[in-house]
Amino acid sequence: MQIVKKEMKTERRGRPKKQTVKSEFKPESVELFRGNDLKFNESLFIPLKTNTEMDIILSTDGGLMPGTSMMIAGGPGSGKSTLVMDMLSKFTQQGLKCLLIQGEMDQIGHYKYCRRMPSFGCIQTLFLKDYMENIKETIEHVFDLGYDVIAVDSIAEVLDMYKDQNGGTSKQAESWFLKLQDDVKKGKNSKNYYTSFINIQQMTKSDEFAGSNRLKHMMEAFCKVQRSKDGLERSMHFEKNRDCDKDFKIFFSIYNDGVHYAFNQDEE
Repeated sequence: MQIVKKEMKTERRGRPKKQTVKSEFKPESVELFRGNDLKFNESLFIPLKTNTEMDIILSTDGGLMPGTSMMIAGGPGSGKSTLVMDMLSKFTQQGLKCLLIQGEMDQIGHYKYCRRMPSFGCIQTLFLKDYMENIKETIEHVFDLGYDVIAVDSIAEVLDMYKDQNGGTSKQAESWFLKLQDDVKKGKNSKNYYTSFINIQQMTKSDEFAGSNRLKHMMEAFCKVQRSKDGLERSMHFEKNRDCDKDFKIFFSIYNDGVHYAFNQDEE
């Protein structure tokens, strides 16, 4: 009697790979422009002021310019999140529409933070940990609502959550994130706001940028936040800022329930 062996197929588990569909290239869709051909509403050129020394280095006009994507990077404990929340609180208190997309803290951690810094309590906040299964749809929805300023804390968390939901590579996640911000800052949202984006990103302990250089280079401005080894001095300095021709280093301290700024007089 001959025994016939049957091959057993191993069932693979896990999320199937997503197929990337490449759209057909249409040469007639390519548009070329001269600077004189471009037109935008004048509101794009009115700076959003924090009314602190920080305005000096945010732009030549003094303040954060609408339709700008910037990155603020620094090591753990450098104060970058506090800086950004201080900016948002000052903008919000002036009546501007602002949103903090919080990818690191949950409601309890954020509440404790606002107890220490009461002025931060006015900032409208989205807690991404509540939407782990729908990160892409949630972010696209709130971006479309129309805001003067949206801060993302942090880019790394958003991209990781996106990949957990959708699979794919870091490059694909970055492409989605950058394209979305680029559209929204140009006014492609339901309220036609020229939204400014402040993106927080980590630096490693060796003071190296944690992330691809593509993210850094696609921003109009890149600001590095540093804290001295003894913890007594904090500073911020723009390594790149297309909206500003000044090159100051701003010093800041966090005490008495607030953030206080000063700049080096010798650098004027």
